Amino acid sequence: MVTATLERLPMTMGYFRLIHRCFAGADGAALLEGTGVSLRDLANPSAEISLFQQVRQVENLNGLRGYGWAFSQPELWSVSAHGAIATAMVAAPTIGDAIEVLRHYGHVRAPFFRMRLTPKREVITLEYAVTVALDEPQWRPMMEIAFVAVRSLIQASLGSAPAEAQFHFAAPKPGYDAEVRKALGVHVTYDAPSNKVVLPRAWMDIPSTGADSALYRNAITELQAALARLDDPLDVRAQVERLLQTMPDRRLSAEDVASALGISRRTLARRLQETGVKFRNLLDDELKHRADRLLHSAKLSRSEIAERLGYDDPTSFSRACRRWFPRAAR
Repeated sequence: MVTATLERLPMTMGYFRLIHRCFAGADGAALLEGTGVSLRDLANPSAEISLFQQVRQVENLNGLRGYGWAFSQPELWSVSAHGAIATAMVAAPTIGDAIEVLRHYGHVRAPFFRMRLTPKREVITLEYAVTVALDEPQWRPMMEIAFVAVRSLIQASLGSAPAEAQFHFAAPKPGYDAEVRKALGVHVTYDAPSNKVVLPRAWMDIPSTGADSALYRNAITELQAALARLDDPLDVRAQVERLLQTMPDRRLSAEDVASALGISRRTLARRLQETGVKFRNLLDDELKHRADRLLHSAKLSRSEIAERLGYDDPTSFSRACRRWFPRAAR
């Protein structure tokens, strides 16, 4: 299970909800296990999750269905699944404008990568740099979904199948290669240096079949607002608190959290200071809350609780408990 690093929090519930609806079946409880997401949360249109929770769902589905599940129903990752990103891309004036939308705003909705656009003489390359400390079985299904999604979005803009698009996976060839090629086309490469999509440069000037200036402006405004919220000190504090609340066993450092938010440790400290708090105070509050809950559960020994909370030895944990719960220590 991941203990660090994340990209941005919170994350949209959209993909989580779609995966649960289409793959849960009789395994609904197993698919939610360890995610901290309830059926009530799934029904809440305003609910958000952390990337930790999305990764846990992916791990659960890998265990239930095996790898390759993202290609069992590739139509799920069509235009309607991707919110304002999809709206802006399809409504953009040209294919090049659509790709720029994806490069600039893609991480707002899919927080496990950042995109780098490299124009060359005949092609442009969209490199998906995984910015999260994930193992291949964790990031690969999400990258597969991302590739199916970008193909669907380009097809919607072109008005025809993007047969010349190339898809490169920084992972070995899987046993379900036939399903991959059925969804993405024949130009699929494995064991590549990086995950990337390569498109003909000539496509960039092609007008989008769905071009709509008003719709495009509205979608861009929504995406810009999402980016602005990430720069709000109060929102940064909320993201840090949510990250700490959803972190798995052990703990995250200030460096981990700063990297998770895509900012430097100094910037993190400054933005938290603007809200009147320090990172160590937020971490200490969360550790106290967890310690109180675990001590009252009576299911774990103090040594096990200490390890779960990231203490190197039970003595350090005992000192923390005396500070947190002075009355109980008497």
